Amino acid sequence: MTLTVMGAACGGSDGPNLSGPDGDQLCSLPQELLWASLPPDAIPALTLPEMVTADDPGADFLFDSDRVLGIVVNGEARAYPHNILWWHEIINDRIGETWVSVTFCPLTGSGLAFDPTLNGNRLDLGVSGLLFANNLVMFDRRSGAVFGPQLFSEGKCATFRSARLKVVPVQEMSWSRWRELHPDTKVVSGQTGFSRNYRQYPYGSYRELNNGDLLFPMTVDRTRPIKERVLAIRTSETAGRGYPFGELSKMGDRVALNETVDGAPVTVFYESAEGESAMAYDPTVDGQLLTFEADGEFYRDAETGSLWTLSGKAVSGSLAGRTLRPIADSWVVFWFAWKHFLPDGKTFTT
Repeated sequence: MTLTVMGAACGGSDGPNLSGPDGDQLCSLPQELLWASLPPDAIPALTLPEMVTADDPGADFLFDSDRVLGIVVNGEARAYPHNILWWHEIINDRIGETWVSVTFCPLTGSGLAFDPTLNGNRLDLGVSGLLFANNLVMFDRRSGAVFGPQLFSEGKCATFRSARLKVVPVQEMSWSRWRELHPDTKVVSGQTGFSRNYRQYPYGSYRELNNGDLLFPMTVDRTRPIKERVLAIRTSETAGRGYPFGELSKMGDRVALNETVDGAPVTVFYESAEGESAMAYDPTVDGQLLTFEADGEFYRDAETGSLWTLSGKAVSGSLAGRTLRPIADSWVVFWFAWKHFLPDGKTFTT
């Protein structure tokens, strides 16, 4: 792959459109965007893909250990497999009347979902072919204007500069664990209309914990394995709290943390089994602040004794049927990207 260094003020007939309505092309970024010589949509985003049940033949490309991004909208659970997102990176979906854009950058290991509506208009998000610090840069396929990078959740160039998309809560875990927690889930079918091998990871050993290489070299923090997963909670543009999975695993196979992040109470649930998962929740229910500890396969709150699942649902006790509110602006990301995009963030250590 030939890499062309593309300054933030540059454009080209084959590259994405960085121009605003008045010809303004400048991007408010601390360094240049990179154009990997891929035109917009060379990596094709999916729109309204076929959704099937877990036991449908359309889902047979998935192994139990494969990772998915899961969302629940209006009570309906849907899974968006990494296997699909390796090849497409963005899925624009509609659940009832609610649109959601699920995005995954394989190079930074980051999965975020957005409400794609800005000022009453829905963006039709696609893959621009640009990268910023190895992170996906999106674009609006209607206007051609760049939006992103993904990990900023905000437009940094021209037309969409300073415009911010609302982050939709997303949970990352293994396909078997998501299916166990949400037996009625639907999942993106492997019959996408594109000729792709959805069982094949296209980046070789890139995602392995001991792999210290990046596709596009940059200066990174190497105090931890750069591909270690981190649960990031963003509290401002450059700050937040990061929970490296390696630190959480030191505490046991199932962990509950009762934290205060930027002055707000936060509960983190973690489990090491079945591919590792970590979720962040607001622990307040009906005005009552709950504190949690791991209890067998569940998490128990000290105040009512109710048992809760990894997905934040109470399954027994006086709060049975209630759900914890996920911290929307929290997501899993590789260590190097956590440190680069949230440089003022604090890292949890045991």
